[in-house]
Amino acid sequence: MKRMVMIGIALLLLAGSGFAQPYPGLPDTAYVGIFADEARTSHQVNYSTGPAAFQYYIFFLPNQMGFQAAEFKLSLPANAVGTSTVAKDPAITVELGTLTGGISVALAEGTCRTDWFYLYRLQSILMSAVQGQIMIVENPAVIPFPAYQVASCEAGYPIYPVKRFCHLSLNYDGGIGVENTSWGGIKSLF
Repeated sequence: MKRMVMIGIALLLLAGSGFAQPYPGLPDTAYVGIFADEARTSHQVNYSTGPAAFQYYIFFLPNQMGFQAAEFKLSLPANAVGTSTVAKDPAITVELGTLTGGISVALAEGTCRTDWFYLYRLQSILMSAVQGQIMIVENPAVIPFPAYQVASCEAGYPIYPVKRFCHLSLNYDGGIGVENTSWGGIKSLF
């Protein structure tokens, strides 16, 4: 009987330790990026002949422990007006705050994201050809210090920092310039 209890305890420990194992192929750090398309091939929107609506996506790449929740704020320049949600991850069960004021978002219990996914598909209106960026910034409601961060799928949902993968560039490519006097110009010589 004692042996059966020990085997049962050992099985529980093995099953429990499997929950916290890293997901292979994921980076050590989580990333967030804003893209102009669902395929994550573009992070640029350009003004055309007049004010026009455009859509964009907030994507996350989880760290090795998966993605369960996030806290962040969406920052828009003056020439990108309004933010309406076109679609969101259907697993979202908690949304506290607003995207442009600071938001805390959690997925349903047992839902763990382990690859690139979009949390929100949004729409704004581009009013002019002025250059700018839509960015993920620190949520001012995070205590003790404003931050953008994610919670993993581990027991207790520990918090991890997030790195910004890319912003959404408005009216420019967001890349390195190649003028003669820029660092890009110097780099292009090599």
